[in-house]
Amino acid sequence: MDELKKLEFGIRGVDEITGTLKSPSTILLAGTAGVGKTSFCLQMLSNAVKNGEKTLYIPFTTESPEKLNMYFSTMKFFDSRVTIHPINRSMSEKDPLSTLIDIGNVVGSSKPDRIVIDPVTPLGFGFIEPEKRRFFYTLDSMIQEWKALVVLTGEMLKEELHESVISHLVDGIIYLSREDRGLRAGNFLEVLKLRGIEPQKNTENIYRKYRYRMNTEGFSMISYSQEKETITNLSEKVSSGIPALDKLLYRGLFSDSSTLVTGKPGTGKTTLGMQFILNGLDQKEPCIIVNFEGLQNSLFHEARRHGWEIEKYIENGLLKVISADPQSMWPEEHETLIKEYARETNARRLFFDDIFNLEIMLPDQLQLRGYLYSLLRYLKAQNVTSVFTIPRSSSSITENTRIDAEFLMDNIIILRNSEGGRRYMCVSKSKGTQHMPNPLEYAITERGIKLRSDTLV
Repeated sequence: MDELKKLEFGIRGVDEITGTLKSPSTILLAGTAGVGKTSFCLQMLSNAVKNGEKTLYIPFTTESPEKLNMYFSTMKFFDSRVTIHPINRSMSEKDPLSTLIDIGNVVGSSKPDRIVIDPVTPLGFGFIEPEKRRFFYTLDSMIQEWKALVVLTGEMLKEELHESVISHLVDGIIYLSREDRGLRAGNFLEVLKLRGIEPQKNTENIYRKYRYRMNTEGFSMISYSQEKETITNLSEKVSSGIPALDKLLYRGLFSDSSTLVTGKPGTGKTTLGMQFILNGLDQKEPCIIVNFEGLQNSLFHEARRHGWEIEKYIENGLLKVISADPQSMWPEEHETLIKEYARETNARRLFFDDIFNLEIMLPDQLQLRGYLYSLLRYLKAQNVTSVFTIPRSSSSITENTRIDAEFLMDNIIILRNSEGGRRYMCVSKSKGTQHMPNPLEYAITERGIKLRSDTLV
């Protein structure tokens, strides 16, 4: 008996989800028009060609070979060494048996390692159901003789899969779909069936829904974390950017800690976060600022008001700013973007201004808490010191924020105004270290926040 080969799709994130594939085997890639089935297949074949495999792409199309080549040339990932054997779609529907013979001849002459038939659903289109089943059993017998990894694409809805004979003949089913939610539109990948799963793979991570992006650069997952997160021990202390606050926290913040700064509008939450970032930038530490579309100008205005020239740090690449529209960006995409920036820049500090806007992106409170938990866990594993801000509806120190972020953060700093116009700061939580809990008076000066123990200028 021949041994099964271990192969991969060669597509970022997909292989981490599915694990290695077995060859010979047959995979059905199903979905409606425009979800990226063709791009997925051509990217897989192009990667296989680069690894020395023989590939064959059989599209059922009404386009001329010249137009197909022109279309494929716009895909930056496409390798022209992929063998293409187009078949006229209308002819295949009229005479499917002759089409099978044509396919068998081209496969027999080239003996490829990977084959894509795109799409397979037009074959047997005019048959009644019993004849269609016999037809696809014949196709399946041919595929078994090819001894290759075969990917069949199917133009069908998810509910149609259960009624299709093709679903019962294949070794794996991957379903691609598009969902529209308000102003947001996103593409999703689901593994519905997969034979021969590696014993060490967690099936819960396979059979779930993942977000993906698709453009001329290729097909890639954006909601699958490829990082192995190793939680490090709390060790170093870093400055908050406010000397007197560092004293309150006994030498500053732990280097992998998260801090929530909360208070009513005008109490200086953004100013505190900017001081924290500027302190890192002055020490040549890569930093990230996350805020939301419409708030970026006010962030820059706040920096200029205190004489902080953050534009120069953006220009030299030391500072990255992520400014998203919470109504149109998917939460998985937003989280992945932050993680990618943190990894690529080796960021040491992150300031997330106003996480209250996450409620627009994630109205479900449980999902919102899950988003924050995942992001905080990643930042801690990467030894990134983070500061988050959120507004409060009152000056009460005992008030809970709407998304219960306090439970997830290592430190909590509350800013409040008194009736007499004075401002007070209180460290209400500091995980893993002592802190002074008594409120201290502070002022917002031309140089930022100063506590009364500092010199007010």
